[in-house]
Amino acid sequence: MVTTLTLNPCIDKTVTTKKFCENEVNRVKISRCDLGGKGINVSRALINLGVSTCACGINFSQNGDFLISTLDRLGIKRKFVEESGTLRTNLKIFDEENKRTVEINEAGGYVHGDKLDALKKIIASLAPQSEIFVLAGSVPDGVRPTVYLELSKLIKSENPECRVILDADGELLLNGALASPFMIKPNIYELEAAFGFKCKTADEIVKAARKIIAQYKIGVVLVSMGADGAVIVSENEAFETSPVKVDVKGVSGAGDSMVAGACLAIKKGLSLSQVLQYAVCAAGASIMREGTLMCEQSDFLALLDKAKNIKKADY
Repeated sequence: MVTTLTLNPCIDKTVTTKKFCENEVNRVKISRCDLGGKGINVSRALINLGVSTCACGINFSQNGDFLISTLDRLGIKRKFVEESGTLRTNLKIFDEENKRTVEINEAGGYVHGDKLDALKKIIASLAPQSEIFVLAGSVPDGVRPTVYLELSKLIKSENPECRVILDADGELLLNGALASPFMIKPNIYELEAAFGFKCKTADEIVKAARKIIAQYKIGVVLVSMGADGAVIVSENEAFETSPVKVDVKGVSGAGDSMVAGACLAIKKGLSLSQVLQYAVCAAGASIMREGTLMCEQSDFLALLDKAKNIKKADY
């Protein structure tokens, strides 16, 4: 089973405009609301890909029934601790003409220490059942920036064989790396901001990733680069690829689908190059869908059959 953690879930409200113009009235063509939060998104993508998954984390009492009903409808197992307050709403404005998204994200409610303690007990109970444990996303007020470091250690203490995947940014990523997760998945900007590297080419990403792997004893670094593709690096191998060509309908959640695709390949015991292939195809299948809709298996398999542009990046 792949277990995902979401400490700061949300409702993603996505509006699509023909062309988003500042200082003008923008007419909405399509509007939709989806359950969001990076870990939850990974579970949503995994269930679409046929992978058993459980989502855990913090939920909020005032409108948290939306989270519960959505996960139940999708058939995703869940273990959430309820906190007082409101599930945050993130506004995403998709510019149809320029294929770009403007995001306006709320911070999230306050989480008290006793709720985190209760969540740690849940995580400890789920770790022995988990082949992979994904720690992903931002954290709400009241949660320390060392939380992913602490939880990674907890998971490993309960199940040394469980592979922890970390998808976060800033201090959360930097602190979490100290626990030597199996894989981290920053985008290129998150990689630069957290670790202090300046990367413009795949060559520079590989060199930076190798330094991170050596310093933090991380197994794999998967770096997404948007329209420039992605790079995956281990101690002994590195591969790069351009993105798969699709009709872009929404970019929100593409990185989370990328993590789900990587999880599927890792569960299958595939090679590093195939992990990258699965990751970019899952991301491509996600951006074919509106709002924060995750990849569908049929689209993923169709893209997987076409994605042959993986090449070595050992410079």
